[in-house]
This record gives sequence, structure tokens and C-alpha cells, in this order.
Amino acid sequence: MKLMEAKELVLGLMWAEQPETTRLLMVDPDSPDGDPGKFLINGKVARAIHHYDGWYVPISLRWFSGSYDMPVINRAPFYWYVFAIPKARRYVSDHYFVCDYLQMREWVLAFAAPRGNTHRDHTDWRSDLRLYPGEEAGYFRWGDESPSLEDQPGRVFEVDNLATIAVPSPPGQHVGGYGPGGESTAHRLLKLYVASHPLEFGMSPAATAHVEYSFTTGDRVDVMFKNHQPDRTVIEVEVEGEREICVGIHQAIKYRSLAAADAGYPLVTSRVRSLVVAYSTEYAKALDLADRYEIPLISVNREKVLAGTQ
Repeated sequence: MKLMEAKELVLGLMWAEQPETTRLLMVDPDSPDGDPGKFLINGKVARAIHHYDGWYVPISLRWFSGSYDMPVINRAPFYWYVFAIPKARRYVSDHYFVCDYLQMREWVLAFAAPRGNTHRDHTDWRSDLRLYPGEEAGYFRWGDESPSLEDQPGRVFEVDNLATIAVPSPPGQHVGGYGPGGESTAHRLLKLYVASHPLEFGMSPAATAHVEYSFTTGDRVDVMFKNHQPDRTVIEVEVEGEREICVGIHQAIKYRSLAAADAGYPLVTSRVRSLVVAYSTEYAKALDLADRYEIPLISVNREKVLAGTQ
């Protein structure tokens, strides 16, 4: 694929699939500086990244000394990376992926040099983008990283994600690391996995799942199962991290009471239970807190969830 073909691919997809969002964000196909791969999204310079034997990502070497400078290509900076992902033997359709340079900066600084080369002496880093079955999400990895390694939730991305630019980034996150509504792709996939596998989490075959169940208070639990024994199970989904799991346990305590009140049961009842599900749950503080308040923690194999296997 050539550079101009990559730019034409992503712009064509944006206009065809999200015309209202494209107009809202004022996507302008003209290059602001003569670089044939550049265009504008929301007034900021975007650069198409085309596939060769991988995708070659321009970076700033100043990031390693603490700089937040935008990357530069053809002597001019840009803000958005826009990866063109062409259909091939393994993909049914063309796709694209947008991330801001701050997200790319995080992935660059987190690179662990598995082959011993830090690559801090050149400004083009080779990457690979692998789409999961269903082609709704994918995984970003650097060329030196083995495809056989366990996928990290922080590298999972939404495809065709122009709409994420139209909403404010959640605190501490950047465009490319989350999907519409500020939810990370890894979290969303795990939530949907839980909802579609009731037996794996102790539900009866008759259980019915409700994703993002809303209580009268406006609180929303990730998944609520009804119509089984016990009558209701509320499940708070987290990704990983001791602090995050502890927050999830507190949320699960709250949702257990809300689910009881919602059904007209006593607040202390065996008819409602609450769980926390995550990719990783083995944290000392979280285990102690969960045991104290009788909130079971269940770990799910991330490879199975992120790969979309049943």
C-alpha cells in the first residue's frame, strides 16, 4: 500500500461510515504543509500511516527525556496518527485506527526492549496491528514483541474510532486507549463476555443478562443477571490493578444493596449476590477487602476474552 492510498482509504471510510461525525469534526482532506499523507481532524494535523511490512511510526526522541513535543515528519509536526488497515486474506473489510500522539508516547515509553534494543536512536518504529475476530477491535504491538505474548489490555483498541475524538478523553487516558463513552475496549469486551457466559460465573441456564442495568438512583452496574438462583447477581467488571479492583469491590457492595432494593428484598438477603470479575485479581489488599465483605473475585483468561473465543 502506498501513502496516498492509505490516506484515501481512511478518508473514504470516515465519510462513508460516519458522515455526521466527519462533518462535526471538520475533517479536511487537504494537507496543511504539502505532505501527501496529512490532513486535518478537528483543526489538528493528522498523518496517515500506511502498511508496508508493518506500520512504521514516526516518534519524537525527545519523549525519552520527558518532552511532550508532537512528532515531526517532513519537517512539520502532527497530532493524530491514522493507521490504514487494508483488508487482506485474514480481514473481510478495510479499517482504520486513530490515536493521538500522547497515546503513542505512552506506548513508546512503555516499550520493554524484549530483544535488547531500545530503539532510542531512530525516529521510525515498526509496529503491527492485529484485529480480533469480528474486526471490531484490535491489538497494537511493536515489531520486536513476540505475537505469542499475552495481550495487554492497555494496547487493545477500537477500529474505525473517529467518534472517540468527539467526546472528552477520560482522566488519564488518550484517544486510542478507549472507545465511545470513555470505556476501554478491554473493559467492554470483558463485560460482554461475562454477559454471554452465565454458566461460567455460577448462573443457571435460565439466567438472563442485562448489560449496564440502571437503578432508580442513576447508578449503572456492568452486568445484572436475573431469573436464576439466587434471584439476582450483580457483577462489576474491572480490567486489572489493585486500586481498580478495590474500587470495584466497593461498587459491588453498593450494587448488591441497590439490586435488593430494586427487587423489594431486604438489604441483607441470600436472594442477591455480587461479584467482581477482572483479568487479574491476585492483589493482597483486594483479596482482604473482598473476603471481609463477601464479594467473590473471579479472574478470566484475557487471551480468551480479547481473542473473542467461546
